[in-house]
Amino acid sequence: MKRFALFTTTIGLTLPVSACGRFDCGFGEGWGPMMSFGYGGMLMGMLLFAILIAVLVYWLAMEAKSKTKGMSGETPLDILKKRYARGEITKDEFERMKKGLEA
Repeated sequence: MKRFALFTTTIGLTLPVSACGRFDCGFGEGWGPMMSFGYGGMLMGMLLFAILIAVLVYWLAMEAKSKTKGMSGETPLDILKKRYARGEITKDEFERMKKGLEA
């Protein structure tokens, strides 16, 4: 679902920007006044492309971070507490492992 949202957002932002380069968007001809500053139109396009790439990299980093956390979101200490509660480990083992996790 997140990928679909990213895809639709990307398309939704890209289409209006590309349309202003081909059609009159209230500026006269294409990019209009920006073209009178030499490379202004090209620099604006590069800036928008850089912002799009930065958003994509940020989204991918957040996606990777959420996958490393795991589906359950449990910390190692939570798992250790559950193992102790189920009787899989003794109190001494629990304390030793807890100290190892805190170190």
